[in-house]
Amino acid sequence: MLFIRLLAIGLLLSGCTPAYDYAEDVDFTRFNSASLAPGSDLDSLDGARIAAAARTQLPTRGLNLAPPEQASLWLHYRLKSETKLLTTMPSMLSRHGDIRDDEERVYGAVRQQKLELWLTLPASKRVVWRSKHNSAFPADKLSGGERSRRITRQVGELLATYPPK
Repeated sequence: MLFIRLLAIGLLLSGCTPAYDYAEDVDFTRFNSASLAPGSDLDSLDGARIAAAARTQLPTRGLNLAPPEQASLWLHYRLKSETKLLTTMPSMLSRHGDIRDDEERVYGAVRQQKLELWLTLPASKRVVWRSKHNSAFPADKLSGGERSRRITRQVGELLATYPPK
């Protein structure tokens, strides 16, 4: 039982890297340029912040900025709504057999948004790489510079998983 608890703690702590996926049959070394996908939201405040962060950080991932018609990849982004369940943690120090202290209980739910980025091939619109942040997108109570800093950090953490290893 102790092993299972330690394993659960290890899994919780290792969940810091954003989840990502990619097409295994694609040679990512052949891509050298990217553009924001046509139709990207650049008019909203958060859309402009995400776009600015991506434009700054794409070159650090080996993708130079190019016009959409010349780019080898298009970058898309969205805020994906999810429901996070609020739960109690099982007691790690409970005695064996005391089921009341050994159960995880749901006591509420919160709606939150998570930032997702993906890259497509311009000609076919085929998705070749995708990453979704584990943490919630900055809440509405944040504004201005702090909101921009957090968005820039999330975009950077997502793009750190490109190119796939």
